[in-house]
Amino acid sequence: MREYKPALMLTLALLLCLVMVPYASAQYWFQSGAYGGASSQYNSGAGGYIETIYPQYVNNGSYGFWIGETLNNNAFIQIGYEITNTSGYYPQDCSPSGCNGSTYITAGYPTWFWEYFPANYTGENFYGGIGPNNSVGINGTFNNYSFMLNGSSWNFYFNNQIVGTVNIGTENSGENSPAAYAELANTNTNQNNMYPVMFKNISYYKNGALHLLGKGYAYIGYGKGSNISLSNPYGVKEVNNQANFFSVGSGLPIVTDGYLLWNNIYRLNVSSQYGNSTGSGYYSSFSEAHFSVPKTVAIGNGIRAYFAGWDGTGPGAYTGPSNSSSVYISGNTTETALWKIQYYLNATSSYGNVSGSGWYNPGNLAVVSINKSLINVSNGTREVFSKWSTGSPLRSISVTVSKPEDISAEWERQYFLGLSTTYGNSIGEGWYDSGSNASISLSQTYFNNTNSSSIAFYSWSGLYNQSNATVVINNPTYLTAIFKKKYTASLYSENEEGQYLRNVTFYLNNGEAGTKFMLFSGNKYNVISAEYKGTKMNLNYSLNLSAPKSFYLKLPVYNLNISAISMLNAPLNASAYVVFSNGSSSYIYLGRNGTVELRNVTFGKVSGYMKYHFITEAFSSVGKDRVTVIFITIDMLALIIGIIAAMIIGMLLHRKAMKREI
Repeated sequence: MREYKPALMLTLALLLCLVMVPYASAQYWFQSGAYGGASSQYNSGAGGYIETIYPQYVNNGSYGFWIGETLNNNAFIQIGYEITNTSGYYPQDCSPSGCNGSTYITAGYPTWFWEYFPANYTGENFYGGIGPNNSVGINGTFNNYSFMLNGSSWNFYFNNQIVGTVNIGTENSGENSPAAYAELANTNTNQNNMYPVMFKNISYYKNGALHLLGKGYAYIGYGKGSNISLSNPYGVKEVNNQANFFSVGSGLPIVTDGYLLWNNIYRLNVSSQYGNSTGSGYYSSFSEAHFSVPKTVAIGNGIRAYFAGWDGTGPGAYTGPSNSSSVYISGNTTETALWKIQYYLNATSSYGNVSGSGWYNPGNLAVVSINKSLINVSNGTREVFSKWSTGSPLRSISVTVSKPEDISAEWERQYFLGLSTTYGNSIGEGWYDSGSNASISLSQTYFNNTNSSSIAFYSWSGLYNQSNATVVINNPTYLTAIFKKKYTASLYSENEEGQYLRNVTFYLNNGEAGTKFMLFSGNKYNVISAEYKGTKMNLNYSLNLSAPKSFYLKLPVYNLNISAISMLNAPLNASAYVVFSNGSSSYIYLGRNGTVELRNVTFGKVSGYMKYHFITEAFSSVGKDRVTVIFITIDMLALIIGIIAAMIIGMLLHRKAMKREI
C-alpha cells in the first residue's frame, strides 16, 4: 500500500493567540517530528509519551510539543504541552461560542493544552483548553497525552485523565496518520535554541485495539501558512536505536521529509525479579539492542540476589552469564535474568586477622579461621583466643551457611604475675586469666639458721605476709620475696615479789605463743597477754630486737597469806575452802600458827570460807592484801557468859542488901 504523509491542519491558533505581541515581519511555524504510515490510517484515536523539558528559553513565539492528526472531514485535533514567551492570562475552555475564563501562564514553563479546529476552519481563534500553570510534572519526566473517539465525541486525556471533549462531526481519521511534533510557532526567527525533547511509544487506536506505529517517518518543515524563507533548524533522531523513541530539537540531524526512522518494530522484554533492568523497548528489525542488570542486588540485611545468567527466548536471543549483553532484533525477544540468593557470613575479631567473611550460596561450607591465638597487648598484658561465638574452641571451623550469620572470636584477657626472690625458688609465676586466683609460694623460707638468729621470709613486696599466699589477678603484677634477719627473744616471768615463775605462756600481737620467739629485727612486737595456771592476764609490753635478747616481765601474781585468829588475837587452826581465779579450789588447814601462805596467786584473787568448830566465816581478796578472819571461840564465849553471869549475880546481891537496910 502506498504511504501517505498526513494532511495536518498546521495553523496553531492556540500558539498564535498565546503570542500576545504581534509581529510586523513574516511569521514562521517550524515543525519537526515523526508521523505514522498507512497502517495507522482510519484510526479512532492516538497518543503517546512526551518528555517534559524546561525551562525552554524562547525570545519570541511559543514552543509546542504535541500529538495530533487531521480527521476524515478535514477537522484537526491535538494535545500536548506548550511554553510561552510571555507571562499573563490566557483564554480557557474556548469553543466557537466563546471562552469561559482565563488562566495565568508563566513564561518559559510548560502547561498542557488540548485544541481542535472545526472542519475546513481558516480562522485564528483558539478552541480548546489549557491546564494550570506549570502543570506537566518535573523536568525530565514523561507524561501521556492522547485523544480517542467516545461515541460521536472525541475525548482528550492527560495521563489518562479526561481534560476535554468535543463533537467535531467525524468518527475516524480517514487517510490521515497520527503525528508527534515539536513546533516553534508564530516566530520571526530560527535562532531560538530548542533543548531536545523525547517522544516515545506513539500509538493509534483502531478496530478496538491499541497499536504502536509500525513505521515512523520524519518530518522537518513548516506549518500551514508559514513563511518558508528561513530554514528549519530543528532536527529529529531515533533514540538508542529503539523504534518509536525519538528526539526533536536543536543540534539533531536535519533529514529529508519522509525519511524512515523505524520499520517493522519488535519488542525486547527484559525481565528481572531483582534490581533495575535496562533495555526493554521496541526496536527496528535487525537493530542492536543492549540490555543489562546489576551483578548483585541487596534484598535484606545480609541477603542479596546474585546474577546467575540470562535465559533468552526468541530469534537470536542471548543465554549466558554476562550481566550486560546485546542482541540483534529480528523478532519479539524476551531476556529473563536468573538469580541466586546468597547469604553473608560476617566473621570478626577484636584481635588478629580473620578469614572466611563473604557471600555464600545456601548450603555452602564456609571455613572461618583466625591467624593467631595469642596477642600481646602491652607489657604484662595479652589476649588469648578462647572460642568462637558458635562455642567451638578451634582456631579454624567449618560453618554450613543457611542464613545471614555473624561469627565473632571471643578472647580472654590475661595478666602476667612475676615473682622474684634472693633466696630459694619462687613458685607460681606465669600468665593468669583476669580475675582469677594465683597461688604463690617459696621453696624455702628460712636460711642460715642458728639457735639465736636466722634469715627468714618477711613478705611479698610488703603486701602478703605469708609465703604461701593467694593473689587475685586484675592487672600485671610483680612481687618480690623480702627476707629479713630474725633474732631470738627469750621471755622470763616474775611475780610481784620478783620471784621466777615457771610454766608461763606469752602471747604476741602477731599471734605467736610461747616463751621463746624468733622475731624480725627492727619490728615492734607487743606482748598482749600471758597465761599462768589457766588464767590469762592482759599485758602491755613492747619488744624490739636488733640482736638476741632476754626479757624479764613482771606478772600480776602475788604470794598471799590467809590467817584465822580469835578475838584475843590467838591463832586458830581453822580449815579453809579456797577458790582461785582460774576456777580451781582447795581445802587447807591453817595449823597451829593459824596462817597459810598461798604462793603465786594470779591477780592475788581468792575467795571462799573458813570454818572453826561450828563457826563459818566467808572471805575474799584481790591483789597482795593479807586475808585475816577473826573467830569468836568457845573459850571466849564461856568467858563472856561468865562475865555476864557474874554481873547478874552482883546486881541481885546489891538489891538484896538494899532491902535489908530498909
